[in-house]
Amino acid sequence: MKFLKLKIIISVYVCLILLAVYNTFHVYSTSKLSAKQNVFAKLSTAANILAAQIDGDEHEKVTSKFNTKDQIKNSVEDTSYNKIHLQLREVQKSTHINTPIYTLVKSKNNQFLFAITSSSSPYYFHTYHNPPKELSQNFDKGDNLDEYKDENGVWLSAFAPIKNKLGKVVAVVQIDKNFQEFLKDINNQFFNNIIFIILVYSVIGFFLYIFLKDVLHKEETHNKIQKNYKNELEIEVKQRTLDLNKANIQLTKVNNELESFFYSTSHDIRGPLCRILGLTSLAKFEDDKQEIVDMIEIESQKMDEMLKKMVLVNGIRTKPLDIEEILVYDKINQILNQVKSKYKYAKADIKIKLDTQSLKKFHSDTEIFESIVTNILDNAFKFSDGLSPKIIINSFVDNDGIFCLTVENNGKTFSEIELKNAFEFFKKAHKKGDMDTIRLGLYTIKNCVDKLNGVVDISYKNDLTMVKVLIPDYHLDKNLLNVLPDTIKFLG
Repeated sequence: MKFLKLKIIISVYVCLILLAVYNTFHVYSTSKLSAKQNVFAKLSTAANILAAQIDGDEHEKVTSKFNTKDQIKNSVEDTSYNKIHLQLREVQKSTHINTPIYTLVKSKNNQFLFAITSSSSPYYFHTYHNPPKELSQNFDKGDNLDEYKDENGVWLSAFAPIKNKLGKVVAVVQIDKNFQEFLKDINNQFFNNIIFIILVYSVIGFFLYIFLKDVLHKEETHNKIQKNYKNELEIEVKQRTLDLNKANIQLTKVNNELESFFYSTSHDIRGPLCRILGLTSLAKFEDDKQEIVDMIEIESQKMDEMLKKMVLVNGIRTKPLDIEEILVYDKINQILNQVKSKYKYAKADIKIKLDTQSLKKFHSDTEIFESIVTNILDNAFKFSDGLSPKIIINSFVDNDGIFCLTVENNGKTFSEIELKNAFEFFKKAHKKGDMDTIRLGLYTIKNCVDKLNGVVDISYKNDLTMVKVLIPDYHLDKNLLNVLPDTIKFLG
């Protein structure tokens, strides 16, 4: 019997050791692959965002003006160079990237030259001696570079094209991660995993040995089971009580918000309604009623628009997502044409940049997606300067399936407090009238974006109000704030 027990214990321990070895290498392989994907996601997203933000014409101006090696020796020598240098440095800082971010241009003999860098020491127009072939092949559309070697080491990189106003690619922005540094992080994690696995299997083996050596008495086993059951039951009761309290708090919050929402919007609807009643009374004493009828129609449309947004906001709370495949380029053009037809300006300065190469198929709720884009574009057209409106629209879907939309317009200005509370409909505004309509539109956009696990931000710079939205493809199945916290922090 002793020899049988010994054989069983030895066999079990051999199996445990083999299983531990397998799990160790499996965890290492999986961790490495996952870590690579995370690195590429971070680098690619940052590169695409930078490529969209950098002014391609300004970049082209710098490289045309200074076209010889080391002609720029200090980042402050040229205003345009310094502007792009600061953009690269800010992204490097916000994304915690250790190596400099830089741009590359093609020379006439198809060599790659370093242009603008986030480093304080320019490396201007030095030749890139051993560029990866993917850089030449995908120069016009961007790509990820997996474990390539050049004169400076081995790297993981991502690059994205920088375009001018005509859509011509004038340069690429490239962001690197040192592969040795990447491996060091993975190996440290692997070492910790080995220690953990050894500890776990040692504990399992110890208890298994005790179990095989001495079989517990039936009564003791029964008492232990009963005790464990009682503890588990107490834990479950505590957890359910905690969940119930959280649900009650959330329900109270929603009820208070709904009460405030309907109280506030009822006052906003009363404004157009009172004006309609006043115009109706005035019409009784006027012979020519056409102008009054037109004014009544305008006020009625305002009230109808506000009611539609109220219904939309309320519907979002209960509406289940209906995920469909969206042809983003076609959908944005369709919405843009609808919105533009409502606002006809004589001398409008409207700039539209839809990246046709990357505006691919996208999976989301079509109705909510349309509501977001329509409200953003409608606000931009409605509240831009009526005398000389200026509107800039930029949109793309990056390689990770994240839809990005940026809309800028002149016209209405916001105070710092109003910008801070722009998406909170129930905060007091310092301005009335159009401000209430703007806040309802922004509140609607915020609710729609939250429903799709996206992020939205509003800012005011260079006399332009900018609204930025990021929405992940539904199949990412994650909230953007958890997927890319550093990038989102930079956008905010």
